Amino acid sequence: MSATRTTETPSLNKNQWNVLVVPAIVLFVMAILQLISFNSFKNWLNDVEIGWSTLVAIVVIIAELWGAASLLRVGMSRTLRRWGVAVAILVSGFWFVETMRLVSGGTAGQLPNSGYFGKYLTQTPGWLTAIEVSILLLWVVYSAELLRPRRSSSRVAQS
Repeated sequence: MSATRTTETPSLNKNQWNVLVVPAIVLFVMAILQLISFNSFKNWLNDVEIGWSTLVAIVVIIAELWGAASLLRVGMSRTLRRWGVAVAILVSGFWFVETMRLVSGGTAGQLPNSGYFGKYLTQTPGWLTAIEVSILLLWVVYSAELLRPRRSSSRVAQS
């Protein structure tokens, strides 16, 4: 038996890793631009009536960074990656739910910004942003499926 490795990289082919890069980049860009314009992002959370906006802003940014890192081909413990992928799903789900709440509540058109990228890359929330965030959520869920641990045939044969 070999010693347990503290870090590992899932065995995916090059095309599968390329699929994971896209949502990772989106989450990284979101987090960095929200961080750069932190006060505007926090104020946007206040405008859409999310309580504890400073804490929520910090948690969302950390979740986006951790989730993005978990989707990249970097050495990371299996547990840390698994939790990071779960966090990526949760933060993408947060944006999905928030966008659907704004669109279905009719207040989306009154806001000048969707909040995804802080005060940068502004888009008025609406059905286009709902489609964008739906694609992000589905892509992150698909990425999680690609990263899901699988029993290898050699392990099964040894059992």
